[in-house]
Amino acid sequence: MRARVYWAGLVGTLLIVALVTASPILYTLLFALLAVPLVGYGASIFSARRLAGEVKRLTPFLQVGDTLHEGITLKNLHWFPKLLLEAEHQTTPFGTNGRVMTLWPYSSSSWISTKHCERRGLYRFGKLRVTSRDPLGLFNRTLEFGEEQVALIFPATVDLPGFFVPAGHGWTEGLVRGRTFTPSPIAATVRDYVSGDSVAQVHWPSTAHRGKLMVKEFEREPSGPADAVWVLIDLDDRVQGGQGAESSVEYSVTIAGSVAKRFLDAGRTVGLVVNGEEQTIVRPGTGLEQMGRVLQTLALAEPGRLGTILDAANMTAAELTRGASVVIVSSASPSDVASAGQSLEAYGAGVVPIIVEAASFDGAPPARGGSYRLPGTVFDAYVVHSGDEIEQRLDYRVHGHGNVVNIALAQEVGR
Repeated sequence: MRARVYWAGLVGTLLIVALVTASPILYTLLFALLAVPLVGYGASIFSARRLAGEVKRLTPFLQVGDTLHEGITLKNLHWFPKLLLEAEHQTTPFGTNGRVMTLWPYSSSSWISTKHCERRGLYRFGKLRVTSRDPLGLFNRTLEFGEEQVALIFPATVDLPGFFVPAGHGWTEGLVRGRTFTPSPIAATVRDYVSGDSVAQVHWPSTAHRGKLMVKEFEREPSGPADAVWVLIDLDDRVQGGQGAESSVEYSVTIAGSVAKRFLDAGRTVGLVVNGEEQTIVRPGTGLEQMGRVLQTLALAEPGRLGTILDAANMTAAELTRGASVVIVSSASPSDVASAGQSLEAYGAGVVPIIVEAASFDGAPPARGGSYRLPGTVFDAYVVHSGDEIEQRLDYRVHGHGNVVNIALAQEVGR
């Protein structure tokens, strides 16, 4: 646009001078200058003809902390040289990067773009925008190649060889407390018929015995085997601290993914519950496919106010078999985490709390020690502060047992 303004100004000035002086040389220059846009327009059209471009992601699996490699190729399939092409690759969240190049007839240019993955979540790529200009910059044409593609950047994980969980109580029983009206192989009890009950659930012997309609209630079937390890991550944004990578949210996500990986690598069955913007349950499973489901869920998890840690614990309890283990990852106050742990323990679960100390992410000095016993319970909580090496904090040889702090201090730390 600026080049056009300069050109128009030059033409106008030359025209006025030529009219005043009646100089043949100035008229010749004026006509030559008027021909420049025609040449430039033709050049911009030919520069945009028969171009081809593509973007390929060369890194198949992406985690926070990895380096993303993309291969970008631009080809000239025409006899006309393409001068000073501007190629821009648009991505989210990495922004736009590009370069200026000249492509001679039937030639191509390829380069590799690298980016550091700092954030988990959706990664959009694939569109290549190419702009061709005439030598004077009066005209330009923009073309787009490729289709937008979407991939996931998974959260970072660390190895936790020194992290263990206790087995729950009564794991051989295999049943869950609680009743449901959903048919299952186990009928637990009968009750009076109410409007809306299915006729298929009527228990006819009891109906005949009591002289009124009675329906069956069923024992809720367990979600997963009795030795399943559940990871409960609490992303209630009312208890979080910090921003970006140095935040309690990102530390919690890394911890949850690392704990899941620890037990899936050991052949255990692992389930996941996320409490945040949404409440999400990943049913227990094993192997690489389950690891993928867990990491995908964590990659998209965002903090929110859908429920508290106690709400999330009650939701998790509804999925437990007796004998399962639950790892709680939360930045809530120790008293709230203790209540959630007791709720889960009442269902026979072995509970391991991990408190991500939100105050330390807002600049407060970390509490002393690496662990403390939650008030009013028998739980030994791991505590992770801003800047901690997670693999060390979650190592039982470093963590120790039975470290007790003042209840008032524990509650202050959890705020």
